[in-house]
Amino acid sequence: MKGLSLVNKLLYLINSICLLLLLTSYLSPYISPAIFWPISFFGLLFPILYCINILFFIYWVFSFKKPIWANLIILGFGFTHIGSFLGITPDNTSSEDNTKIISYNVRLFNRYNWLKKENVKEEIFNFIKKENPEILCIQEFYTANEIPNLDYPFKHIGLQSRKSQWHMAIYSKYPQIDKKTVSIKGERMNNTCIYSDIIINKDTIRVYNIHLASNWFKISDYSFIKNPQKNKLKEGLVGISKRMKKSYKKRAEEVTVIKEHMQESPFPIIICGDFNDTPLSYAYNKIKGDLIDAFNSSAKGIGDSFVKIPALRIDYILHDNKIHSTNYKQHKQILSDHYAISCEITNP
Repeated sequence: MKGLSLVNKLLYLINSICLLLLLTSYLSPYISPAIFWPISFFGLLFPILYCINILFFIYWVFSFKKPIWANLIILGFGFTHIGSFLGITPDNTSSEDNTKIISYNVRLFNRYNWLKKENVKEEIFNFIKKENPEILCIQEFYTANEIPNLDYPFKHIGLQSRKSQWHMAIYSKYPQIDKKTVSIKGERMNNTCIYSDIIINKDTIRVYNIHLASNWFKISDYSFIKNPQKNKLKEGLVGISKRMKKSYKKRAEEVTVIKEHMQESPFPIIICGDFNDTPLSYAYNKIKGDLIDAFNSSAKGIGDSFVKIPALRIDYILHDNKIHSTNYKQHKQILSDHYAISCEITNP
């Protein structure tokens, strides 16, 4: 670019590459990983790419250079996505007439002692009783023997062939008049998507509890993400890429079936769950559609929900636009590898 020094020309080249990658990340929610799976990585990197280009924008502003305009335009295109990662519309309105919902991936109640502490299961039960939600959706639910009632009169446990397998649960203080599983390619997937039709006062809503395909990262993968070492760079990237490629494609298959099922619902819907994907992903975009994300409605601050990776939001409460949500919270107790999330809804 004419008029730029050698250093600025190099920065302009790097900036141009980062802008191109950022533009690509904008496309990730609309292209199925089944068609082109690598684009999903760009959606995952959106927050980092956006911040990098903001820094370039600031640099060009103070340098009074023309590249400011390219950054301004492309950053402007992605501004609407910021609200999905950073809560900027806090609404803490609460009422006794509201219905409180909690969604929580409990990681099998620490069945394999991932957390080196005692009585994790009892602490989770105490947390639930203290928060006292009217509707509770649990992912990675596990019970080897008796199903806990948690002081709820109604429950839907998506059992597998054995109680000892992990599954999902929907507890409620309201009657559940219909309880079923969404079949994925004819498989009994009670650890992927279950739903209950729940009567609140005189209205009926359908509550989906979802757990999309995991990335199945190993401990070594998380260590590499937090502290990548040069001598293990290739091995670490290849291992993570293979696992993510498989899971991206699997989630694309799952959300196609689940979305079709949701479109046939005769009632307003609420979706709780662990999507294992970010707000700038195909899985999230496919499921959300015209629904409202409770985080966008009333959250404040960074939307992290996964304990091991800061600022990563993969757990959601979505709802029909006939429903209003307030008082979104992330509960920072570390009793799983996920934080519990909650909000309050007004009746449809």
